[in-house]
Amino acid sequence: MAKQSEPTLIERIRAVHPKYAALLEKQRELLDRQDALYLDLNDSAPQTLVRAVDAAGEERVTLKAGKISLAETARRSVLGWVAQLPKPKPQPVVRHEGAVALVGELLSPQPEHEINPPPLPPNWPDESRYKEIGRELESIAEALKLLAPELTRARREYSKLVVAERAPDYQKLVETVVDASRQLGDAVLAAHEFVDQARLDGIERRYLKPLLMTEFGDLTEQYSPLRSIIERAIELGHVAAGKRPDWKLPASHELIYSGV
Repeated sequence: MAKQSEPTLIERIRAVHPKYAALLEKQRELLDRQDALYLDLNDSAPQTLVRAVDAAGEERVTLKAGKISLAETARRSVLGWVAQLPKPKPQPVVRHEGAVALVGELLSPQPEHEINPPPLPPNWPDESRYKEIGRELESIAEALKLLAPELTRARREYSKLVVAERAPDYQKLVETVVDASRQLGDAVLAAHEFVDQARLDGIERRYLKPLLMTEFGDLTEQYSPLRSIIERAIELGHVAAGKRPDWKLPASHELIYSGV
């Protein structure tokens, strides 16, 4: 039997919040289309050498023109002085009113191209395609702007739903970390007390070889590593205030380890 594949992230999101998944898929679709349009806009190819043998058996080399991208062609067109001149608006052909009055009954109707002249041709062959891409890119950019607040709202809703389901498991993990921190702190404190008693008893340092354990800081300080973990867990509501340890050093670190 084939092993069933794990659901993808988008599938897991859809199971919790279908609209958020749909928004993400639409955003991905728009971004992919945007990338494709930019590739189309900037697609170009360099000039290449073409080698061929003519009828006389002689090899001839010619230079094959490369492809200029739409963006570069548009840039060159804009830079040309002819392209910068405004195109005159085609005006309809108007027959002389007096002449029409004299021979009007003998005239054929005016053709459409005289009454409604077609627009002038573009400045360069691919201008219409360039403008089409520009319009689509503008639409995509505006669509992404519209999606942004919807995505923010949906992500917030999705996050709340997932956290509501997973919060108890995480709380248990935090409780385990807090309990372990308390246990380690108790052990470090016991080690401090042991070394301090050895100091008071006049034992030479070289025989006991104590560990300083200064990496844990002063256990009585709020922002020492172990205590800060516990305080933060209490502040965020993961554990009750009763988990706060009552650690008290027998003396300062400097004094505890000064004579041993």
